[in-house]
Amino acid sequence: MPHSLAGTRIRQQRKRVGLSQTALAAKVGISTSYLNLIEHNKRRIAGKILLSIARELGVPASTLTEGADSELTNTLLEAAAHSSEKPAEIATLAEFAGRFPGWSQLLGSTYRQTREQEDVIAALSDRLTHDPFLAESLHLMLSNITAIRSTAEILTTVSDLTVEQSTRFHAAIYEESKRLSDATQALIQYFDKTEEPETTVEPSLEGLMLDTATMPLEQFAARARASDYNPSILAAEFSTTLHAVFQRLAGLKHEGIDAPEMGLIITNAAGQTLHRHALPDFPLPRHGNACPLWPVFQGFSQPERPLQDMIELPSGAQFVTLTIALPRTEPVFGTPPDYQSAMLFVPRAQSPWPAMTQTARPVGTSCRICPRENCSARSEKTVL
Repeated sequence: MPHSLAGTRIRQQRKRVGLSQTALAAKVGISTSYLNLIEHNKRRIAGKILLSIARELGVPASTLTEGADSELTNTLLEAAAHSSEKPAEIATLAEFAGRFPGWSQLLGSTYRQTREQEDVIAALSDRLTHDPFLAESLHLMLSNITAIRSTAEILTTVSDLTVEQSTRFHAAIYEESKRLSDATQALIQYFDKTEEPETTVEPSLEGLMLDTATMPLEQFAARARASDYNPSILAAEFSTTLHAVFQRLAGLKHEGIDAPEMGLIITNAAGQTLHRHALPDFPLPRHGNACPLWPVFQGFSQPERPLQDMIELPSGAQFVTLTIALPRTEPVFGTPPDYQSAMLFVPRAQSPWPAMTQTARPVGTSCRICPRENCSARSEKTVL
């Protein structure tokens, strides 16, 4: 590809003012053959000759240099490389851009719009493929539809049903229809909601509501920075539990404080999620159980012991986690303790805590939507 479009612009400006090559060459003091080579981009031009030509043509010298169109030329070159069709004539690209700047701008703009749309489509495709909530919602809706269809088929094809059986099947259709409606509504609300990290708490559960009076925001944020966000130090300073400190840390950045972005999940021994604060790269399932390999569940096997791990999701995102299982209430003799396990997690690149290991443990989100093959912890077949 020619190095410069200056010659093409000189020819355009010369024709605009009505000068012949011979006339312009004589005014500038060069030969006609040399000017012809310049106009065909076969000779570089700069310095005194460039200034003389620009003066005779009545335009600034910068108008004849290549800077103004270099971005456009690069865009067209990228478009040619991106196309899977018949290769474009790369050798004449600079001349084309110089001769037809309007068409070149149109082609470049169209290419940029196409790439932007491709990026949007790819992002939406990835979201539809890998978003845990979407995958699980579609699975639930298909299950509801299958149940309704099977029950309706029985009512339609079996003629000797008793009144009691018929009533039971009608009730089943009604219940499945309600579940389908709820799943559909949840899906609509999910698309309508703003893209912010999700925090949900079951307010009726004792011991999970954060006592902000115990840990005032500004004071807590200052002490958190000073302690490198060490939950053990903070729990001792504010005379509270590690679970309460976990909740405060997970909400710091959301409160507008300059702090690492942390997520949190708290579960009971049955796997029910009691508190959920998701991160954009670490989605937490809204329905069903999470991945059994998460450290939050391992906390139940080592209650009241602080655990630090590093995990990696199927997307490749890695997180440092802090986990501890604590009793919900004071222990009572003769009664098994009711443990709740909490896992605080932060992206590895933002982690304020030194990594205990360089090897991240592979985990998933939930079995139903996990693409990992040959997982010994899988409890149900993936829908992906």
